[in-house]
Amino acid sequence: MCNQLVLRQIEELRQQLNELYKLHSVITPELVELSEQLDLLLNKLAYSTIDCN
Repeated sequence: MCNQLVLRQIEELRQQLNELYKLHSVITPELVELSEQLDLLLNKLAYSTIDCN
């Protein structure tokens, strides 16, 4: 899978995470863990050499 597609999916998940927080205004341990996992994936992709071309 190319980086751009994965990055788009991660950004969509982060947006969902932000929307859930806005609705509930509570940071649960699960939300923190999800946020950390998404950040790690974004960092890994930033240094990945996988490309669509």
